[in-house]
Amino acid sequence: MPEVLLGIDAGTSAVKVCAFDRAGRMLDKAQRPVTLITVRPRWAELDLEAYWDSLADAIGEIVARLGSPVSLGLATTCPTTVLLDEDLRPVRCGITYLDNRAGGLVERFEQVFRGADAFFAKTGNRLSPSTASVLTVRWVMENEPEAWRRVCHVGFLNSFLAARLTGQVGVDWTQASYSGLFALHKPGRAWDPKLLNAFGIDGTRLPPILAPYERLGVVGAEASARTSVESGVPVAIGGADTATAAFALGINEARTAFESVGTSGVVSYCLDEPKFDPTFLNRCHVVPDRWLAHGAMSTAGGAFGWLKDKVWPEFNSLADLERVAAGSPPGANGVVFLPYLCGERSPIWDPAASGSWVGLRMDTSRADLVRAAFEGTAFGLRQIVSRAETSWNWRPKHMLCVGGGASSRFWVQIKADVLGIEFTCADLPDAAGFGAALLGGIAAGIWNGVDDPALPQVRAEGETVRPSDGADTDVYRRAAAIYDDLYPALAGQMARLAACFTVPG
Repeated sequence: MPEVLLGIDAGTSAVKVCAFDRAGRMLDKAQRPVTLITVRPRWAELDLEAYWDSLADAIGEIVARLGSPVSLGLATTCPTTVLLDEDLRPVRCGITYLDNRAGGLVERFEQVFRGADAFFAKTGNRLSPSTASVLTVRWVMENEPEAWRRVCHVGFLNSFLAARLTGQVGVDWTQASYSGLFALHKPGRAWDPKLLNAFGIDGTRLPPILAPYERLGVVGAEASARTSVESGVPVAIGGADTATAAFALGINEARTAFESVGTSGVVSYCLDEPKFDPTFLNRCHVVPDRWLAHGAMSTAGGAFGWLKDKVWPEFNSLADLERVAAGSPPGANGVVFLPYLCGERSPIWDPAASGSWVGLRMDTSRADLVRAAFEGTAFGLRQIVSRAETSWNWRPKHMLCVGGGASSRFWVQIKADVLGIEFTCADLPDAAGFGAALLGGIAAGIWNGVDDPALPQVRAEGETVRPSDGADTDVYRRAAAIYDDLYPALAGQMARLAACFTVPG
């Protein structure tokens, strides 16, 4: 049996366990679906006990085929707020980054900090539930006091999964970056006491902040019995999924960027100084003294799951949607789609934003509607890349694309045409899982650190998709200009709809 390193990629739509050898070759993968709980408008939760069961089953499947691994590392969707009791059991469901229940607290705490700009200057991020999960914690404190009284540990999804594996609780600095209790400009391993005081959070409830490649502990007896992993196997606390993917892809120096497409669509830029843009989600990188700026669209990929699950359930896959969309020409016969199905983060930052098709007529076909969804997500990506060029005076000529969306040649071609840049789809879509496996290997002493030259990287040997020649780009340019104007024109009405039809928490 080969030496096995496990990387756990824990997302909002699936949890994947990826097995690699020391050379970075994938040996095996097991995957389980994840059900996002949306029982109320603007809520998005995870059943943590069910999540652990799914992960444990997937790990057991790999171990049955390959034997026990020598290390484990974690890459998790972020932020997912997790509240644990004194026995490290969940007090309630985890609350994901797609959840906007705490949006009503933003204005109050803007006043506490004497303005949104002051909070950004202090932390490096916006005062938003997506980049300041402390707002979600405050919501629980105020709306679920009985649950809050049982809380001993406030953490993230990797805090919970690592606790199940090792019996120890911790968090890493890539995820702490989105807590609202951690100052990015002065990275370290301490929660900021002034921020804790401003939000009324007792720092003793917060876990220690570790490096993503640091060993939190080893697989304990209970986890061993559940997963078949041998007791004593080292576990790295790991990091946020996009940060671990960046590390695996070698996006570790300034003027490098890549796109990852899962439920969200994210363009990540590496920075060598903490010069942040407020329309991006900013965090410490896995690599010390580096930062990542993420232009994150909340449901770029999730829009297509919504189409096939809620609108046309007869479709079974993204490929089915592509075949339908191919029946509509570039520009979707004048239909434009706004992909704001869970509010939106970059670049508009509006939890009340909602999705829409604009330009419907009697001759509009289903093909037009589906193609408009592909194009709308590309127009949002274009906005992010343009904003980054303004902020950091650099525009990539080439973009590496990873994640489930990288498998869609049709979609990638639309992005290349809309942005006018080349895309290469990595032959390994599981970059986050690979990065997690590398972090586990460092924690186990297989490699000496994040700068060890022996560390393997993802080899981007996939197909390169270049912009098309001809009139299509002109059509996209005109449609993108309309897309840019639609949100400002509709924002007020979206807010009214959100106010009228949101179920009180």
